[in-house]
Formats: sequence, C-alpha cells, structure tokens
Amino acid sequence: MSARLGPPDGIMLGGVLLLVGLSVVMVASASLGISEVRYGDPMHIVRRWAVYMPIGIVLMWAVSRIDVSWWQAAALPMLAVMGLLMILVFVPDLGREINGARRWFSLFGMTVQPVEIMKPVILIYMAHYMANFPERLAHFSSGLAPMLVVLGVMDVLLLVQPDFGSAVLLSTVCMCMWFVGGVPMRHLLATAGVAVPLGAVVMVSEPYRWQRLTSFIDPWADPLGSGYQLIQSMIAYGSGGLYGAGLGQGVQKLFYLPEPFTDFVSAVLAEELGLVGVMGLLVVFMLLLWRGMRLAYLAEHSFSRLLSLGCVMLLGLSFIINMGAAMGMLPTKGMPMPILSYGGSALIGSFFLLGLLFSIQRHHPVNRRHGEQA
Repeated sequence: MSARLGPPDGIMLGGVLLLVGLSVVMVASASLGISEVRYGDPMHIVRRWAVYMPIGIVLMWAVSRIDVSWWQAAALPMLAVMGLLMILVFVPDLGREINGARRWFSLFGMTVQPVEIMKPVILIYMAHYMANFPERLAHFSSGLAPMLVVLGVMDVLLLVQPDFGSAVLLSTVCMCMWFVGGVPMRHLLATAGVAVPLGAVVMVSEPYRWQRLTSFIDPWADPLGSGYQLIQSMIAYGSGGLYGAGLGQGVQKLFYLPEPFTDFVSAVLAEELGLVGVMGLLVVFMLLLWRGMRLAYLAEHSFSRLLSLGCVMLLGLSFIINMGAAMGMLPTKGMPMPILSYGGSALIGSFFLLGLLFSIQRHHPVNRRHGEQA
C-alpha cells in the first residue's frame, strides 16, 4: 500500500452512492410483481440485489486501496487468467448456457459472467503496454500489432459465445485508448478500414442481429415480435411526462416490458419519475464521468492517464448504449446500465472500473504539474 493514500474524491463517491440508492429503489419498484409471480416472494429479486450491492462497494473500496503500480505489474498475469476463464465457459461441465448463449459459470448458486471482469483487465493491459513501451508504438509490428492480437483473441471468444455488442464496445474503447496513447493515425485508420467491414459482415451473418437492426429502424413493422420490447419501452418513456406517474405506479413493468429491472430499468424510471427523474439520472452520471475525465487529464503518469480514460469510456459508452436502446435511438443490445441495472456480474465489473479510478485518484491525489488535487 502507498503512504500517499488519500481520501476518495467526494464528488465521485457521492455520485456512486446516489446511483446505488437509485438502483435499489428502481429495481425494487420494477421487480416486485414479476418476483411475486416467478418466485412466490415479491422481495426475492430486490433481496438478492441488496446482497450484491455491498459486495460491489467492498470490492470498489478494496481495489481503490491497491497502488496503481500493482495493477500495472499484474497486467499480464491477470490477462492470462481472464483468457483462460473466457475459454472455460465453453467446457460443458463448467460453463452454463442461457437462451442459446454460453457466457456464464454457475458458482455458489449464482451465475458469473467472466466478460464483465475481462473488460477492465483488457484496459489494464492496453494501458500497461503503451505506458511501458512508448518507443514501439511508431512501428506497427511491435506497437499496435501485439495489442491487436490480444484484442482480436478476446473478440473472437466473445463472438463465439456469442456477444457481438461487448466485442464492439471493447474494440471501440481500445481504439480510443490507442489514439490517446500515441498509436499513429495511419495504423488506426488501416485497422478501422478492416474492422468496420468485418464487423458489418458479422452483424448481418446472424438473422437475430439483423432483426434487431430492422426492429430498431421500424419497431412497428413487427409490434408483437421483434419490435415488441422496444415499443413497450418507448411507451414507458412517453407516458412519464414531466414528473412521471409516481414511484411504484408504473404500468409497463406489469408484464408488458420484459425483464424491466435489467436492461430496461431506465424505462421504468422514466415512466415513474418522468423527465425530471431521467434528467437527474443523466446529471449524476455525467458528473461521475466528468470527475473521471478530469482525473485522466490531471494524471502524471501515462498508465494512470490511459487507464482512467479507458474506465470512463467503458462506463460512459455502456450508459449511452443502454439508454439509447431503451429510448429507440440505438438498436437493442441487452447491455445493462452501469450500477442501475440488475445483474451481479455487470455490477461487479462496474465497481471494479470505479475502484480503478479511485485507486488512481487516491494514490496520486496531488498533481504537481497543475498544483491541484486530482
């Protein structure tokens, strides 16, 4: 542990705690009816969520106490472990298949999705490589190529699961980190020139992916099929008005909107708390991301700067994709909203990312170049 360990950023911590409180309230509101029918206990889902939340907060606190240099030194061992876990989900006796996707382990009665921990580990590796070998970045073979191999292997494993959305999200964040880290633009453009058409082919190769895209463009073309979930979410957003129907008074969560406490929890929030509630959520999350970006800007060391950027972008893009899909502005993906959506693995992944941000902030609280607290 570092002797320079400082207190956590009050604004960032306050934002996290506000999101935690809001999540418990909204998951409870969205899940009571479904939990009663499915489990015979209206509190079953929210009770499980109340167990996950303290675990996530303790993880965030523990990660924040570990010096940033340790994460940099542990990048390769962590990458190897996560690569192995990503492979082991395909072993019949270990991995678990849900709705045709093989992404989970069963552990102590819980389902664990290793990709949610793999994402922060990939960011740690990318920041580690660019910070340790800046002189290699000018040459494709020794600079971008090794990082492309690591990302490509992980993307292939994600596509086999299948999890196309996570592969695209992770690739986008890594591209941004490479740009800021000093990878030549010609290398990035060449990579994008290959990756974008390849991604388009992968997207249209599976009927369900193409169906998601077409239902996003015109959900009313199949209102009882591929467009049903999006239509119900848009109705929830539209019926909330300025102040909403009132907490607990929403209608769409009553078996109209499938799984309203997971990927579409923001639709329940919009219906019950209205535009005011949605804007409040946006303000809290944007404040959290602003503090993270400020931390990246003030960081003295390249590893801390790049890791901060990656963590903020992963959290921010996940938030944008989730809310954009629920509002009908982006194709539905099934990507949870950080902290707010119910889901243990995603929650642990989000708190891991936040813990890394606090780790950077707490161990280097004063930036000598700017003479202010980061």
